[in-house]
Amino acid sequence: MRFISTRGQTTEPKTFEESLFCCYTEDGGVLMPETIPKVDLMTLQKWKNLNYIALVKEIVSFYVSSDEVTLQDQSDLIDAAFSSFDIDEVIQLAKLENGLNILELWHGKTLAFKDLAMSCTAQFINYFLSKRGRHFTAVVVTSGDTGSSAIHNALDLPCIDIIVIFPHKRISKFQERMMTTVLAKNIHVYAADGSNDDIENTVINVMNDGELVKKHPLLGTLNSQNWCRILVQESIAHSVYAYLHATERVGAPVDIIIPCGGYGNMASCLIAKEMGVPINPVSVSNANDFMYRVVKTNELVLSKVQATIAPAMDIGFPLNSERVFWLLSGGNGQLIRELMEKFIETGHANLPADLHTKLVKTVETSVASESAIIEAIQRCWKESNYPICPHTATAVAHYYGLTEGYKESENPAVHLATASAAKFSEALTKAGIPLQRSPKIDVLEKKKSQYTMLAKGDNWKKILREKIVEISCRANR
Repeated sequence: MRFISTRGQTTEPKTFEESLFCCYTEDGGVLMPETIPKVDLMTLQKWKNLNYIALVKEIVSFYVSSDEVTLQDQSDLIDAAFSSFDIDEVIQLAKLENGLNILELWHGKTLAFKDLAMSCTAQFINYFLSKRGRHFTAVVVTSGDTGSSAIHNALDLPCIDIIVIFPHKRISKFQERMMTTVLAKNIHVYAADGSNDDIENTVINVMNDGELVKKHPLLGTLNSQNWCRILVQESIAHSVYAYLHATERVGAPVDIIIPCGGYGNMASCLIAKEMGVPINPVSVSNANDFMYRVVKTNELVLSKVQATIAPAMDIGFPLNSERVFWLLSGGNGQLIRELMEKFIETGHANLPADLHTKLVKTVETSVASESAIIEAIQRCWKESNYPICPHTATAVAHYYGLTEGYKESENPAVHLATASAAKFSEALTKAGIPLQRSPKIDVLEKKKSQYTMLAKGDNWKKILREKIVEISCRANR
């Protein structure tokens, strides 16, 4: 399997190893598989008896050539990645009152779904670095959970340095402390006085600095630009798992209700659908409703990021929407290049009519307001004695019919739970339900916190460049 740019101009398809260290491709796109492998209903029926780890191994083997990583090494790396999870099954489906199915994806090191792929991505990166005797610097933009997951899953890997930047005062207290209390030589944490999109734009400029990348070739990201994140975490694997555990008959459709921020989950849910899994993806956003507006009006328009009770979804432009458009266009790189170049240059674009029609038919979208999120937290607690985080609550709000754009469905549905409620005491307090405790959270209160501030007016790009050069010089001594 090789990987190609969504914008169609990258000269040579990349290997899996190359994809691990690639942020944006030479033409500004992101990587996708050259072909989407297919699975039939007989294969899905066989997979129905697999546990989550075994299912991940099956799916990874479709996309990672055994010539690059032997099947035994793939198996060992995936076992190592999931060895630190709190439950043997890694993820689990909670079946609550009145048919509410919640897929718990948050049993890893940092109590968030990001751990599912971050653990595997770190293991695969370390595998190749160890073979080559090389060092990798990852720049990570986080709206809440990605940064801490990158830190904790790479912390003990000496050939990886992590630079994490989070939006100051725009994430929960515990999300912040999960990053700022890790005091290690290979971890570098910055708080930026701006939105997630402000940080993302700075990092894009850094990553597109040809001179910098040429001098420091093993510079990349652990954000969902990284293809391996899409492969394992962002729901190819857990979309298949959700389907197999929710359906009574393999072949019958199941709705997957996804709290959407950067749209990585949606992109890979669509890949699973393209592979042949009978799933219907439903996107639920908070007030930052980019894709809902695209579906409704066929206008790609940048809007100011709104701070909400679900901070990990406070993203103005979901970077993986490019992957979504590429998939629905049938892999038309030229179309996607022209679309994205116009959007980036002008802040406005329209999908071609046939692509917009395909999007509307394929992806249902809805929006959960602040009040809907709070009501969903309250009702889920009252009816099932089950605490949910504010991001999960956007999906559950859809179940309760509280979202704008809600459509009834006769299909069984699985709602993705992206983080533990214990990480979001502020949201639980607003909803008036008991705070949830976790030893992983409690221990943070006593730890020293440290980070570097990126103030408005500072040259963020210059500061990041200097840190990257400093890390490279140290690593190459």
